Amino acid sequence: MARREGNALVWQKTDERLKEAVREAFEIAPLPNPPLELPDFPAIPPADSESLARQAVGIFAIDRQGFNMRLAEVCEIHLPDYVRRSIDSEKAESEWLASNSETIAERVLALQVRDWLAVALDENVPDTDRWYLGSGLLVGLALGGTEVARDDCYYLLESIAYAVTPGNLPYSNVIGHHQIAWSPEMSANNLLPPHPAGVMAATTILDTLSMKPESSVRILPKWLENLSVSLHLCPTLAIPSRVIDALGRTDDDSSPYVRAGLQMLSHSPEEAKDILVASADHRSVGTRRAVAENLSRIHAQEATLALTLVDRLSSETDESIQTLCASFVGVLARLSEEEFVGRAQSILAKGNQKATQRLVESGLRDYLSTNPTDSAQLLPSAWLMSSELGRSRVGNLIVEQARVSPEAFQRTCQIVNQANPESFQKLSKWVKMRSPDAYELL
Repeated sequence: MARREGNALVWQKTDERLKEAVREAFEIAPLPNPPLELPDFPAIPPADSESLARQAVGIFAIDRQGFNMRLAEVCEIHLPDYVRRSIDSEKAESEWLASNSETIAERVLALQVRDWLAVALDENVPDTDRWYLGSGLLVGLALGGTEVARDDCYYLLESIAYAVTPGNLPYSNVIGHHQIAWSPEMSANNLLPPHPAGVMAATTILDTLSMKPESSVRILPKWLENLSVSLHLCPTLAIPSRVIDALGRTDDDSSPYVRAGLQMLSHSPEEAKDILVASADHRSVGTRRAVAENLSRIHAQEATLALTLVDRLSSETDESIQTLCASFVGVLARLSEEEFVGRAQSILAKGNQKATQRLVESGLRDYLSTNPTDSAQLLPSAWLMSSELGRSRVGNLIVEQARVSPEAFQRTCQIVNQANPESFQKLSKWVKMRSPDAYELL
């Protein structure tokens, strides 16, 4: 009895959310046309939102067994262990269902979309009525902007683009070592291209999601990031231009768009460059930080682009971004002194102690190993800009310079003395403590 109470509440929430989602999807924009239909039975679009909602609720109401199966599938995946281990498991499950009824109802509806689209995208006997119900419910759930819709419904969009039943995407049908019949001589099956009508339907869905703030902010970025990986769907659904447009419209953190640009570097480099440059200039600190975090990865694929991006971020006032840029610039010391020196000087001039310490740790030793005379005078700048804690590393490098090039060591100390006599006194004490021989050169 206790379990039926939780079950009944989820049923009620599912029924309410179903009507709301289907109605909103129909009213915000025209539903996409079905990718598949029989010539003798052309599709008949629903006349209005109320008739579509009534049809959806009617089919849902008479399929109580289907609801129970979908709810059981949700419970099998998401039921917490503490509920399973409870002494009175039925009561604990009912309480869990009741306290999470809205989220569970959305998960049940995501499975309902899957089942409706499975019938609608059946190549042999496509059901166009189920298409309008399934696509309408999919759009309605996504317009709500929930995590369930974002994570549980994306693969349904891919199924629509390929016009195949959910779970039977062409790129998942491969031969691998996990199968009994696997052999090194066997290769993966050829990928099927997206279905033209399915692409049009998926395009309509993406366009519709961009029309509401909740879906355009919470759903679309993640879905576009996922689509950016696909060699077929990325260009076909115009993902690069969608990402660029979205970057221009939002002031929020757009890290998913940065990741989309990174993933496009391998197959759409020109479009990816535009996305990453736009991200480096974005109004959101989080977006610019996402670019700075991936500078080394970008450099491995497009070295010139990475240098362009770090130069654009060089005027950044956010300390965390300055520190991330310093880490990347430090790596350049091992690759090219020419590319390292000017950027290192720019970072040291900002006076960010964390960035200075990161630059010292990641690049200054490599720079001095090939240029012990420090012709760019980075050592004195690093000492002057470092914190008390960071000066220990710089001091060690200055002492090492005295051993390799006494003249350069004396010049370093002279520059520090001219800039800040008090800081020079601290340097003298450090050198005396670490190397009496180097101290005699002062």
